[in-house]
This record gives sequence, structure tokens and C-alpha cells, in this order.
Amino acid sequence: MARKVEYPVILTADEKQYLKKHTSSGTHGARTIKRALILLKADSSEHYPIDDEKIAEEVGCSISTVHNIKLRFAKGERLKTIEEKVRMGRPRKIDGKVEAHIIATACSTPPEGRVRWTLQLIADSVVALTETPCSYTTISRTLKKMNLSLG
Repeated sequence: MARKVEYPVILTADEKQYLKKHTSSGTHGARTIKRALILLKADSSEHYPIDDEKIAEEVGCSISTVHNIKLRFAKGERLKTIEEKVRMGRPRKIDGKVEAHIIATACSTPPEGRVRWTLQLIADSVVALTETPCSYTTISRTLKKMNLSLG
């Protein structure tokens, strides 16, 4: 049995035009396009809205996704519903200053008694200079990102 529409979606003409532009342009991410399609299909301003199960089947997502998008829309987010929320994450260890130290160290002459820099030597040098704890794998990732090699 179909779930009753708990959160009606009633779009204005401008909102419909905005959502249709998002679904047809091809410059937006897949999640954004799916959210816009869900809102367009759930719109009850001109016709009777489609059931959540049918929308989920047509768009290719779960019923709970449809339900959550409609809930966010009804709570007042309106068109902000299709945008990504800011996600929590671990802050970056290596910022621009530390990257500059890593690159400068890797490009400088190696210490006495060494032919070249090793990742561990660079890590030790960066820790001594910036007091930022980092491992040789972090150094490796940073150098790879900058397309630098120690060879």
C-alpha cells in the first residue's frame, strides 16, 4: 500500500523552471540532479503527486531518500534541498605553509653525508621546522599531489 503524502511539495513556476534547468543542463552532479527530479515528480501544484515508491523507482533511489528530500523541502529549505550539505570531516594536517616547507625541503640540497632526500628525512625536517606532526606517508602524498619525485 502506498504511503500517504506527509510532506506536500508545492513548487512555484520559478522553482520549477530552476529545477528543470538543473536537470537538463548536465553541469551539475548526479545527486543534485536526482534531488531536483524528486522534487519535480513530487510537485502537487498542477497535478496529484506521485507516490514515494513510484518516484523512487523512476529516479533510481530508495524510498527513504525521497521521503528525506520532501521532508527537507517542507521544513523550509525549499531549493536549498538539492544542494549538498556541509559534511563533517577531519581537518587537514598539511596546509599551504607546510606544503611549501615540504617542497622547499625536497628541492634543496640533501644533508651532509646523504646523496638525496628520503621521505623520512623530509618528514623529520618538516616536524623540526613547523612543529606539525606528519609521517613519511603524508610527505609522500603531498609530493605526489604536487607531481614531485625524489628520484
